Amino acid sequence: MLLFAAIVVAVLVTAVVDWLGARFRLGRSLAFVLILSVAVCLLGLTVWLSGPSIIDQFADLQNDLPQAAHQLMARVEVYGWGRWLLAQWSGYSQLSSSVSSALTRIGGIVLSTATVLSGLVLVGFLGLYLAVEPEVYFAYLQRVTPAVYRDKLNACGVAAVRNLRWWVLSQTLSMTAVGVIVAGGLWTLGVPLAGTLGVIAALLTFIPNIGPILSVVPAVLLAVAISPMKGLLTVLLFLAVHFLEGNVITPLLERRIVRLPPAMTMTAQLLLAVITGPLGLALAAPLTAAALGIFDVLLPIESVQKVESRRQH
Repeated sequence: MLLFAAIVVAVLVTAVVDWLGARFRLGRSLAFVLILSVAVCLLGLTVWLSGPSIIDQFADLQNDLPQAAHQLMARVEVYGWGRWLLAQWSGYSQLSSSVSSALTRIGGIVLSTATVLSGLVLVGFLGLYLAVEPEVYFAYLQRVTPAVYRDKLNACGVAAVRNLRWWVLSQTLSMTAVGVIVAGGLWTLGVPLAGTLGVIAALLTFIPNIGPILSVVPAVLLAVAISPMKGLLTVLLFLAVHFLEGNVITPLLERRIVRLPPAMTMTAQLLLAVITGPLGLALAAPLTAAALGIFDVLLPIESVQKVESRRQH
C-alpha cells in the first residue's frame, strides 16, 4: 500500500509537470525542477512561519476534544430523554472514559513522528523517483511480460494512469476547496481552532464516503461545548459544504473527472480496511479508479454488449 501511495504521488507530480510543460513550452526536466523547487520553498516557508502554531493547535485539539465530550454528556443528562437514553446503554459508566481516552489519542496519532512522518518521507521520495523517469520503471514491467501480452499491458497502464490522474487532480482541488470553506465557515461561527479543523476536513475529504463523516465529529464536539445552537449550525455547515463539493465544485472542476460507484468504493474500503488497516481505507478510492481503467481495457463495454445481444438472439 505504501508503494501504491507513492504511485499516486508520482501520478500527481507527472500530471502537473506535463501540464506546466505544455502550457509554457518547457522541457520535462526543467518543469520538474521548477515544480520541485516551488514545492520545497512553499513547504519550508509554511513550516518556518506556521509550524509551531500548527503543532500548538493540534496539541490544543488533543486537550479540548475530551473536555468537549464530557460537556456533551453533561448536556445530554440534563434532559429526561437524555437520561433515559443513557440509562438504556449498559456500558454508559465506561462510556465517558472510553470516549475521552480515544479522543486524547488523536493528537498523538497525528503527531507521531515514528510512524506517520517516516511513512510520508518514504512515500514522498519514492513518488519523486517514480515521477522523474516513469517510463524506465514501466519498461522493467514490460520486460517480464510475454511479448504477446505487452500491447494489452501498455493499454492497461495508459487507462489506469489516466483514471488515476484525473481522480487525484480533481480530489486535490476538492480537498483544497473544502478545507478553505470549512475553515472560513467555522471561523465565522466562532468555533475554536477553525484553521486546524479545516485542515482535518480537507485531508479526510481524500477518503470518500467515510472521510466527510469523520471530519464532522471534532468540529461538532467543540461547537456543542459552546452552545447547542453552534453545534447545529456546524452540522449544517458541513452538510452544505459537502453538498456543494459533490454537486457543484467537483463537477465544475473537470468534465473528464472519474466518477466512482459509491457501493463499489465502499466495498473496497471495507475490504482494504480489514486487510491493511487505515492506509488501505485511505487508498481504496484511487485503487478503485485505477482498477476501473484496467477493467475498461480487459473487458470493454462494447464486448459485453455484443455478448448480451448474442444471448438474446
